[in-house]
Amino acid sequence: MEKANKTDFIDIYVLKTLNEIKNTVKRNIKIDPKREEEIDKKMSKVLNDLINANFKNLQMDPKGNLLYTFLPIVDERENKKVRLSLVLYYTALYYDNLELLHELLKEDVRLDYDWYITLQYLDKSISSKFEMKDYIEKVKRFGYIFRNFVKSIENVPEEKREVYISRFVKLFNLKYEDICNAMKENNRWTSTPLDKLFTKNNLDTFEDNAYLFANSEQLELINFCGENKLKEENRIRLNNLVLNKGYSNRLYDFDLMMRLFTDEELDTLSRDVSAFLSNFSRNERMLRKALEFAKLRPDLVNGATCMSEELFMEKSNYVLIETLDFMYNHSYIRNEENIEFFAKTMAPKATLKRVFGAYKKRD
Repeated sequence: MEKANKTDFIDIYVLKTLNEIKNTVKRNIKIDPKREEEIDKKMSKVLNDLINANFKNLQMDPKGNLLYTFLPIVDERENKKVRLSLVLYYTALYYDNLELLHELLKEDVRLDYDWYITLQYLDKSISSKFEMKDYIEKVKRFGYIFRNFVKSIENVPEEKREVYISRFVKLFNLKYEDICNAMKENNRWTSTPLDKLFTKNNLDTFEDNAYLFANSEQLELINFCGENKLKEENRIRLNNLVLNKGYSNRLYDFDLMMRLFTDEELDTLSRDVSAFLSNFSRNERMLRKALEFAKLRPDLVNGATCMSEELFMEKSNYVLIETLDFMYNHSYIRNEENIEFFAKTMAPKATLKRVFGAYKKRD
């Protein structure tokens, strides 16, 4: 039987720990395989040194298995802190940005959250475009903007990536005070209404001038567009609306809304109506029915989105109107099952009202 020794144990522990570190890093950022190999060697040496300096910290778990820890006690909270420190150190090595990591920690910038770690803050291709003190201030206030921007360009080729970074830095700096003011106006320092303001898709959709001349409501419109990529003609039209007509109405599925409505109609269209039409637009027949419903009772569209396409097409708009109206007035939960149940009893009433011309389209 082969005899185990200290060197074998350390090698195995280093590999296992390194893999755990990298798995966490890769869940948060995309890393280049060539760079990964270089950083693995550096990190393995660090882990080896740490283990050799603390090899006496061998303990036994409740099942009798030997455990090694960097610390002389087994403590889940302390263990989590050590693991996070190793992940941050690996990432700082990867981005060649150890100094920034130290400064972020000194300024108590939060880097770990329940579902992710904000490793994007350490991306030197972006942080190097700012003075360090200025960068840390901006990250403290709007770190989620940085994180979402970096995530949005992680699959962009290197030569194009630099173009996006340059635009991001320029626009973010120029609009920084406006972003601060927009947050103060809406009393939203603790929420993230502008978290997707500079994602790749929004930078592709909106021209520089649309950003530069945008007021608070228009910034929220840009942010709202998120990952919805528009057809080129609609992209141009939306930029023109923002720049020349002060447009700021946040709607779902701009490609569809722009096909259905004029510029003036878009300005007053309800967001709930746009969501309803987008939800029931799989084919032209369904869309026509949805448009008729929205014109008859735009106040009921919000409750109508909870039903399936099949149920929506099965029941007439008049039956659905009576059903949803009844459910609103009697505070019933609006779901597929309840709508189907009450629609059976509302059908005769809908037929009678239709005969007497009770249904008129609303403005």
